[in-house]
Amino acid sequence: MFVGLLAAKVVIVALGIFVAFQGYRAARRERSQRMLVVAGGFAFLSIGSVLEGICYELLQMSTLLAGIVQTCTVGLGMTLIVASLFVPAAASTSSTDPIDDPQRGE
Repeated sequence: MFVGLLAAKVVIVALGIFVAFQGYRAARRERSQRMLVVAGGFAFLSIGSVLEGICYELLQMSTLLAGIVQTCTVGLGMTLIVASLFVPAAASTSSTDPIDDPQRGE
């Protein structure tokens, strides 16, 4: 593998894991289930971006099987991100925004 490509993949994984970690921290701070699901999705996307090469080079899997593993991992990450759009928001008792609280807005 070319050194430049390897360096680019390391940067991509590091950035993805950083985004996932920040999402996890935000989910804990805000107690947001949505953010937690998004963070999990980014983690799977990040790992899936290099998983094919790892499976092929280190685990000696066939190209087809390594591609299937990567596709399933990235697909799971995308599914989690899409699913986060449908996770219900936590109920807020102190909302002053009429958009967030239909009872207050006229």
